[in-house]
Amino acid sequence: MRRKFNDTGLCIPEKHFMADTSAKMAQILKLVEEGAYFTINRPRQYGKTTSIHSLFLALNKRDDYLAIQISFEGIGDAVFENEAVFCQSFVDDLAYRLENTHPEYADFLHKVTDTSVSFKKLSRAITQFVKNCREKIVVLIDEIDKASNNQLFLSFLGMLRDKYLDADRGLDHTFQSVILAGVHDIKSLKLKISPGSTGKYNSPWNIAIDFKVEMSFTPREIEPMLSEYAQERGVAMDAAEIAGQIYYYTSGYPYLVSKLCKFVDEDILPEKGLQQWERADTDAAFKMITYGGYSTTLFDSM
Repeated sequence: MRRKFNDTGLCIPEKHFMADTSAKMAQILKLVEEGAYFTINRPRQYGKTTSIHSLFLALNKRDDYLAIQISFEGIGDAVFENEAVFCQSFVDDLAYRLENTHPEYADFLHKVTDTSVSFKKLSRAITQFVKNCREKIVVLIDEIDKASNNQLFLSFLGMLRDKYLDADRGLDHTFQSVILAGVHDIKSLKLKISPGSTGKYNSPWNIAIDFKVEMSFTPREIEPMLSEYAQERGVAMDAAEIAGQIYYYTSGYPYLVSKLCKFVDEDILPEKGLQQWERADTDAAFKMITYGGYSTTLFDSM
């Protein structure tokens, strides 16, 4: 398959040219190994979903971890209106994600789905599930902004917090790590629970550590992506120089890095008819975004 630069959605190594984020991933894996709970909160199209997916793949290559990846995007609003529905849906989502890889775990979860009708019973189901698993369980939840202003979601986080604290005291069993991904930091989000209430800081996610991993790309991380591109396409370039120039224009914002590269690959080089990426080509790509009528809603908001 001919790879390309991707500026929408999830980036997949087999399909897309990607920056070398191995150093970032090593930092995140260390947090998981330490049993940390945290939120990856960055602006839109900053690589959150791709990072979550990369972490999911990295953990599931290991024998001692089992990562389960779910998303609150596209699950509908009804789930957040009723405690029983929310609890059952959460267990059912976990089971669904395990049906192909760990059918015995999925069967166990399916058996407790209908009994998980409250957060108290959901907590007990998680305890039994974790005790039943050979691996350390890591839960990755993407697109949490959909639920962040909802009381049921706060109650869910409160249940996870209580289990986390009890597990530290040796009184319970729970997930090794829970990682949320979204635009907002749940720890500091000003929450307005009901239409008539005043906003207040009241997040139960205060067990979470501060996520300090830098998510923007450095020139050193951009350079391997350009080198792979040059080799696959037969394009001559000074990858280190071009990487530095791209960083100068984008500050490493993942979306802008990919967008610039995409313009050069798909528009500028074909028009030139040359297999050589020069500094002037990066300049031209930047002008296409800023002055050429190709700006997007995301870019305008930035």
